[in-house]
Amino acid sequence: MNNKILFCMRIGLIGALLFSISACTSHLKEAKLYYTQGEDYARVYDTQKATASFKRAREEAENQVKKDPSAQAYMIKGLAELNLDLWEEAKDSFLKANAFGFEKGEEWASQLSLYGLASTLREMGLEESASDIFQSLLDRSKVKPVRLLAAQNHVEIELNRALGVETSDREKHLKALLKTTDKLITKDLGCGYYHYLQSQVLAHLQEFRKSFERAVMARELGLPTEQIFRDNDNQIVYCYQELKKLLQPEQWVSFETIYLDWVKRWGWKGPETPTWQMR
Repeated sequence: MNNKILFCMRIGLIGALLFSISACTSHLKEAKLYYTQGEDYARVYDTQKATASFKRAREEAENQVKKDPSAQAYMIKGLAELNLDLWEEAKDSFLKANAFGFEKGEEWASQLSLYGLASTLREMGLEESASDIFQSLLDRSKVKPVRLLAAQNHVEIELNRALGVETSDREKHLKALLKTTDKLITKDLGCGYYHYLQSQVLAHLQEFRKSFERAVMARELGLPTEQIFRDNDNQIVYCYQELKKLLQPEQWVSFETIYLDWVKRWGWKGPETPTWQMR
């Protein structure tokens, strides 16, 4: 009888152990699944579902690190936090990932600290110093969300600065900024957001045909938020309107043919009516 009891206890302990291992594996697996879902929703600009998925990914990663902390679990947690704009939490997660063997964790945390500092400097009116830090992050950061936000801030600051100087110096500033966006595109040709930024600069240089082409590339490659996606569509329409004024009749016919082909591809109601305006 005692032997039967001991046998049952052993089976019970083994079962509990297996369940514990399965639960730990499940938490990490679920965290990865929800994080991937979040990225998928973000690509189609479903912000609400993307946010919900990233929150679930973070929760599952937190459950995992409580039971069995690892570099991978902390990395998923940190990446989910980046997408939720939880910068301090993400920095802490990357530092802990570093402690568990992720060699780049400390570097990533440092870059988040620099981004936070630059953001504070900008908010407090020290835009030149902020822009220098954003520029440094553009050149060195390996964390794509940080690079994108640094690019956005740097280009905004420098555009405002260019538009605030005398007309004679404006082109010089804008061309310098154009070189910056060229470097970004060279580093990551497939990033639609960099093409979007360059389209903005080209429009201020009144190079509307090039601006249009960059905006088309941005749209085709994908943009990080629905707001930027819509702004890029507005940029396409703006270039269309400006080129209509500037091009000679034969040049306009050629451009309009190309333009209307894109309008058809995107399913717009008309040349100046993106799909989202029809909702």
